[in-house]
Amino acid sequence: MTDLSIFLGMLLCAVIPFAVLTKLMRAGKSGAALTSVSIIGAVLVISLYASGRPFGVDPVFAMTVAMLAGVPALLGSATGAFLGWLLRRRDDRRI
Repeated sequence: MTDLSIFLGMLLCAVIPFAVLTKLMRAGKSGAALTSVSIIGAVLVISLYASGRPFGVDPVFAMTVAMLAGVPALLGSATGAFLGWLLRRRDDRRI
């Protein structure tokens, strides 16, 4: 049961940024999309940094956040932005 909850959590961390970034990029709001990807990337980098150095955060918790939330969210947001960009290009060609 724990494995299923971890998988669902990781899936949720990937699907939400995917949907949001796809919607933002298709609407032409690339600035907001870039800001959200930058924030997700910053959380990932800070978590990875905190897992290896004394940073005031438990290293196991920092690595858990990085691997179970940061990596799927970054991958989901990158693919969502790419899909939104492709859909935006397709919509612009039809007009």
